[in-house]
Amino acid sequence: MLALVAVQEGVSLLVRTGRARAFLTRQLRRSFGRDVEVRQFSASLFPSPQLDAYGVSVGEDPAFGQEYFLRAERLSAGLRWIGLLRGRFELGTLQLERPSLILVRDQEGRWNLERWLPTAAMTRTASAAANSGRARPSAYHLQRIDINDGRVNFKLGDNKTSFAFLQVKGTVEQTAIGRWSLDLTAEPWRSGVPLQLAGTVRVRGDVAGTSARLQPAHFQISWAKCSLADVFRLIGGSDFGVRGLFTAEASAASTKRFASREQKCGAWRLDFCRSCPRIGNSSLGFDRA
Repeated sequence: MLALVAVQEGVSLLVRTGRARAFLTRQLRRSFGRDVEVRQFSASLFPSPQLDAYGVSVGEDPAFGQEYFLRAERLSAGLRWIGLLRGRFELGTLQLERPSLILVRDQEGRWNLERWLPTAAMTRTASAAANSGRARPSAYHLQRIDINDGRVNFKLGDNKTSFAFLQVKGTVEQTAIGRWSLDLTAEPWRSGVPLQLAGTVRVRGDVAGTSARLQPAHFQISWAKCSLADVFRLIGGSDFGVRGLFTAEASAASTKRFASREQKCGAWRLDFCRSCPRIGNSSLGFDRA
């Protein structure tokens, strides 16, 4: 027991040295495939190997701009024992505390996220390399990303939009080779517009971790417990005097083969309050295939 404690303390002291910090930063850069800066590291070996990085900033793909791609107050990476025993740095899970992500869409309709998720072909190549004993990118072992209290901003080209998602939490998990499932919740936000009850948006589905516009993809999207006033504030930036509650559910799908999108919306419900004289006390619901 004393030996284990001594080993743990030794590892904790080691990762604070300049040489270890430079080595770990290089490994994270290799894992993310982008420039990475870290303010401080800490590590533990038991009950399972884990690396904690504080003040993390991941650089953007130069094709999408010069701003950061991802920032996080803390990044906790679960490491694989097999990889460590073989002298390799292999990520199993990532936990992001208070991350801030900038999603950029260029003029060709491509997103900066597309080149970051490992592709199915690359993952198969990594597996083949593992069987042959050759080195392979450590990010291809990444199985799960847990997000807590995050923020997502959007840019169209070089122009940042006024919309964002706050309090993002949930998981992104690799369910098969080149396939990633999403289960995320967030609160919509618009710059310069005061909101009272913006509700909760939930996105569930799966995407391909490929450079072909994340296709094929399937999503179930819901927006619940939102006031109608805030819906119009988010869309138009002003209060149009409509009061009530708004709930919506929708599904969307896109395929690489046909380069098209299918959308199905249903169970939209608008509940108008009694205090609105122009509408009165009523409710409206409709389904559209």
